[in-house]
Amino acid sequence: LGQFDLLLTDPPYGMNLGKHGGLNDPRTRELRRKGYASYDDTPENYRDIIVPAIEMALKKSGNRGAVFGCAPSIWELPPPDALGGVYIPAANGRSPWGFQNLAPVCFYGGAPDLNKGSKHTVIKASGKSEVGRGHPCPKPLEWMLWLVDLASRPGETILDPFAGSGTTGRAAKDLGRKAVLIEIEERYCEIGADRCRQETLF
Repeated sequence: LGQFDLLLTDPPYGMNLGKHGGLNDPRTRELRRKGYASYDDTPENYRDIIVPAIEMALKKSGNRGAVFGCAPSIWELPPPDALGGVYIPAANGRSPWGFQNLAPVCFYGGAPDLNKGSKHTVIKASGKSEVGRGHPCPKPLEWMLWLVDLASRPGETILDPFAGSGTTGRAAKDLGRKAVLIEIEERYCEIGADRCRQETLF
């Protein structure tokens, strides 16, 4: 694959197990029911497949990365250099402690052009995923636009090895970055390709 400037991805979370808080939420059960045709989203597969792929992708990206995580699987990831995420006032599920209001992001390496000023590593967002995308857990474009802008420079190349419905690619295109997207599910590849063919919004 060669080298990249940034790893930016939202991998499966290893949540196909009912003992952790939040997995009894009806929306989470529906997500698990839809799932992936060719990947069993278990904690074991997260540890044995997803984490090694992220470690390899970080090496390919000069150790600069932004990776969405979810408890409890987030603790399996390599230790990040910083934590941030998306604060969701309306919450995105429940845990044994109550409502989950943060979609956490593990940051690796350092932000580009930090010498020109620091940016926030947490944003407040209420945007929704685009309806009808056919993916069980698409991220809102607003979130990925923020991460692409925060973690990369114009013209750089982003690697997303768990591309899903192509939101990273769409954000990269809109902000003048290049992206290499990898996705195991053919139907999600088709959705992502269609989204990246659309006219640039900005």
